[in-house]
Amino acid sequence: MKRKILFIFLLILITGCSYDPYEMPKDAYINSNDVTYEVYDTNAKLFDLIGDNNVDIISKDKNISTKKLGSNKVTIKYKYKRKRREYKYDIIYKVIDTTKPIFLSADENITMLKGEEKDFCEKINIADNYDNDVKCNIEGNIDINTVGKYNLKYVITDNSDNKDEKDFTVNVVEKINSYGGGSSNYTAPKRLEFSDVITNYKTDDNMIGIDVSYWQQNIDFEKVKNAGCEFVIIRIGVNSNIDKDISVDSFYEKNIKAAKKAGLKVGVYAYTTAINEDMAKQHAKWILKTLNKEKLDFPIAFDWENWDSFRSYKISMYDLTNTYLTFQKELKKEGYDAMLYSSMNYLNKIWMFNDTYPVWLAHYTDKTTYEGKYMMWQMSSIGKIDGITGNVDIDIYYKGADYE
Repeated sequence: MKRKILFIFLLILITGCSYDPYEMPKDAYINSNDVTYEVYDTNAKLFDLIGDNNVDIISKDKNISTKKLGSNKVTIKYKYKRKRREYKYDIIYKVIDTTKPIFLSADENITMLKGEEKDFCEKINIADNYDNDVKCNIEGNIDINTVGKYNLKYVITDNSDNKDEKDFTVNVVEKINSYGGGSSNYTAPKRLEFSDVITNYKTDDNMIGIDVSYWQQNIDFEKVKNAGCEFVIIRIGVNSNIDKDISVDSFYEKNIKAAKKAGLKVGVYAYTTAINEDMAKQHAKWILKTLNKEKLDFPIAFDWENWDSFRSYKISMYDLTNTYLTFQKELKKEGYDAMLYSSMNYLNKIWMFNDTYPVWLAHYTDKTTYEGKYMMWQMSSIGKIDGITGNVDIDIYYKGADYE
């Protein structure tokens, strides 16, 4: 009996060891489609890669990664006929980048002294969806030792050889004149009355509110509530430099307690310069600790505005977007939602996948032209409301915003 058991065990062991999941069964076949994807294509499906076949593909509708340029490999699992075993088959697909880099800022008219050396590429601010260090070259001729007007061109190129260009003019002069004194014709824009916003924008499907921070100083939230305000988004923390730690807004505690006491719905936002996953996690954890399980009525806003330093940070558009998504994921672990705060300009230019997560749009106008999805609109930074001495941001929250 023992010999029989031992023989069966050895037989199972031998046949088991000889099983190669990559060895295709006799008469089975899988043809793959020659598909090329754009980098960060979120709609890339395994199904697209599978051509004619006579096997039973498992999970053929799942997404595949398009985050890396070049040749990529995905392993599919399948069964053949009525065999219980699962087999594996590798499919190769290609990911390319055809998106050109963009100019965030670039001087179009430059005046310089005769004989002055100047690196024109140094001052421009540029960004790319994939590469974190876009190359810049100058086309055209200039004689810095000869006074005159020269027409040149910035040419920016990413590592996939996608290019963009912008014309600019350089004036070489003997002397740069400086002007001082004189009268200013500046006229301060008219402040937006909170009561007018209620009259012109209030519906059953929205709420009208404000967002505040240290800059508003002492606030009488009872007066704010009586003025018709329904909610307030309060700055909880500030991280103004990547080399500094995030710190609490000095009016946060006072503001959130007084706002809740007045019966206002509340949310919080953090001004951050996080540029990678580690910083995003650190700032999210700091917010969670500072909140100490405080109940909020809105997602926690991620406020990133340090655009002048974008190029010097050596990050891509995807890097920054992924920083926000990491922040969102970290908060989700503790039951808090997140939303991205940004101006229309950068929502259109920089932030990726912004139709998949809640957006707090900043666009100072009486009617926004932003075509993307948003759950809240910051329509003015020069609002006027009883209970606050200076300017305040005015916001409209839209109930039932869907981001599923």
